[in-house]
Amino acid sequence: MAGMNPTDTTIIEKMRTNPNEGMRMLMDEYQEKLYWHVRRLVVYEDDTEDMLQEIFIKIYLKLDSFKGDSSLFSWIYRLATNETLSFLRKKKVNKLPLDKARLQAADSFFEYGDKEAVALQESIHDLPAKQQTVFNLRYYDELSFKQIAEITCTSENAAKANYCFAKQKIIDRMKLLAV
Repeated sequence: MAGMNPTDTTIIEKMRTNPNEGMRMLMDEYQEKLYWHVRRLVVYEDDTEDMLQEIFIKIYLKLDSFKGDSSLFSWIYRLATNETLSFLRKKKVNKLPLDKARLQAADSFFEYGDKEAVALQESIHDLPAKQQTVFNLRYYDELSFKQIAEITCTSENAAKANYCFAKQKIIDRMKLLAV
């Protein structure tokens, strides 16, 4: 399987021979990474927990559709990103202005009083969904544009363009907020 690391190969083999053990291995490997990826998109911790349960169920149910054309990591992140964006579209959270509860949720990422960090989270959350996803994957998860392209089902150039647009919008918003 192209792009597979030994851990991913072991996880996939284990999920096929002993699904419970394989799922435990998969969660040990990816749960924290997925938690923060989803949390940055949905903001609320309760929604994040709900989304993670849904995502791991989907991974379990759809593992047979994983063909190994990309890394397991990319496949899982693509599935998690798609599920999260679908959730946001349904709840229409994506387009709502930041209310007090969402500001508090953004503030919970950081030490109390870190206005720059909260302003950064607000700025990121105001981005269009695709730019927000690409920015988070690059800035927080430190993924390559190739990995981001695999996850978002776009070209590397599109991933780079989305990141540049997102970065500029964040810079402009931070200047506006005088942070």
